Amino acid sequence: PGTPPAVTTDNATGITTSSAILNATLTNKGTADNVTVSFEWGLTDNYTSTTPPVSTNVTGPFSFTLSSLSPNTTYHFRAKAVGHGTSYGLDGTFTTLPLPPAVTTDNATSITYNSVTLNGTLTGKGTAENVTVSFQWGLSVNYTDETPPVSTNATGPFSFTLSSLSSNTTYHFRAKAVGHGTSYGSDKTFTTAIGRANVNISVVL
Repeated sequence: PGTPPAVTTDNATGITTSSAILNATLTNKGTADNVTVSFEWGLTDNYTSTTPPVSTNVTGPFSFTLSSLSPNTTYHFRAKAVGHGTSYGLDGTFTTLPLPPAVTTDNATSITYNSVTLNGTLTGKGTAENVTVSFQWGLSVNYTDETPPVSTNATGPFSFTLSSLSSNTTYHFRAKAVGHGTSYGSDKTFTTAIGRANVNISVVL
């Protein structure tokens, strides 16, 4: 007996790679003095999970923050209100953000007066199946040059050899990875060796 409450499902907000804020509005309590509100949610509209019910004696918006979600994944949710009967809002969906790759800049090796080997490590691909890796480099952190991007489907170290550099010169470089988003390693520097001058010796007998 009595009139059930009325509730609407509103858009999710604050969406990140692993969390989201579910929003709804209790528009009417019906004939109940107190109403419990919550959200049903899951990967489909079967809603395998429910947020903890919260009791309220006033109409208006309510929300709940979900965490520990999977990145780049679509979830379904709907609002629920229980008073003199049970009411549901419409089904809503949101998709968590994709996870970018992770990369570190490693120390340069094989430094000569005009060449060097740049090194980096792709520590995570994020949610992308394939990631392109490269190095940005130059005389400052403006990185005026970039090595050719190389596609990979596996994490691990990667490198690129630069040549035709100026001797006794300090260069900046950092690793770059592009997948579902772009990530950069920290800035590192190396200094080329001093070039050896050519010496011509003439012997007069």
